[in-house]
Amino acid sequence: MRISKKSGLLLFIVAFSVGFCFISSVVAFENDSYESNYAEWRFSNGQPYLYVSADSYYTLGYLEGQNLAFQTAWMKLMIMLQAEQIGFSYDIAVYYALDYLDYIPEEYILEMNGIADAIDYVLIPFMSVVYNITIDFLDVLAQNTFWDIYYGKIVPMLSGYPQPPLISAGCTAIGSNTGKKAILGQTIDISLLMQPTASWVYTKIQGKKVFSFRTGSMLAMGGVNKRGLAISVNLLEVLNIGSIGKPLSVIYRSALENAKNVRQAKNIILDNDFTLGWNFIIRDKRHVVAIETIPNSYSFERTRKGSYTFDANIYENPYFKMFMIYPTKYVERYNRVSELCQTYSQDGKLDINDLFEIYSDTLISRRYTSPDPLSVGTAGSFFVDTKNNVYFSLGNPLDSTLGVISSFN
Repeated sequence: MRISKKSGLLLFIVAFSVGFCFISSVVAFENDSYESNYAEWRFSNGQPYLYVSADSYYTLGYLEGQNLAFQTAWMKLMIMLQAEQIGFSYDIAVYYALDYLDYIPEEYILEMNGIADAIDYVLIPFMSVVYNITIDFLDVLAQNTFWDIYYGKIVPMLSGYPQPPLISAGCTAIGSNTGKKAILGQTIDISLLMQPTASWVYTKIQGKKVFSFRTGSMLAMGGVNKRGLAISVNLLEVLNIGSIGKPLSVIYRSALENAKNVRQAKNIILDNDFTLGWNFIIRDKRHVVAIETIPNSYSFERTRKGSYTFDANIYENPYFKMFMIYPTKYVERYNRVSELCQTYSQDGKLDINDLFEIYSDTLISRRYTSPDPLSVGTAGSFFVDTKNNVYFSLGNPLDSTLGVISSFN
């Protein structure tokens, strides 16, 4: 895994897009305050991320929509095809999504409306067919509730996948307390078909700064805030049907925008009914905590004193393991992570370079099995060191130099 201190501007190309696309929404958002309402693609060591500064959530969403139109349209196409694969319709996905609407705070509703208003249509050629993908608010809502509905309702209802899914995930997260300082690393693994939906987005609004991974128009799927608070995400297939409540993307965005430390982030996240089964690790400058959740409001906190390391690939709570649909699915990577953590730890401690070495293992940072479009691989990664430097990649970190946001604040 390579890290360089140099950075430069490169011509932005959506390197992972399939074929080409035409986007009709190209007119800039008109506002007299250019400095506070502004978006551009930036690069660090060749790694792209979208930088957005806005003074209102609607404007923030509009600027995001302008720049993430392709990712948003591709996400809609994937949901359409996934619904068709399991015998549903896209309208059913939207119908399910409406149940979550009342649980989304007003500012995020405004942002989602802005995203939708910024996109007219996107033409996407896929499998010898050109799809004319239009986007409205209900499409953005469906994307921000998709993981909750899919992992919290559809997969449990079907007791697993009836056939290899078009959309799937399988991330690896590690958090380590080195005594008085903490670090965190994560890979975000999704199917090859989903890779074009991925992006890193740096938002700046009303004094709040968040750097988050996204699929399509999601508000957040793990990330870091200006205080160095970082949150990972690991989705797990469970038998329990999820509750109706705040979608995962809204919970994560809210925690990243408002929490100053591990305790506050944990309280924001746990003050919800769980819509699906997932594990997460929260890290601030001094502390790491790992939480295991399962629908019907069960949670289990893993915390220790002194130096310690957590990974979130699998439930450690033996009671929770009873609810897993695929209890052996993640065991190989879980065991490999545990082995590597023991190999690189010094007196139970890991530093950021140790994390880089661990994530250099091809079982952890997984390459796609080309040309299988249903294979699952690493579509992004991020690491936070003891000085709040954020290292990130869009794509497998083994194949490119990590981008760096120095002393994120």
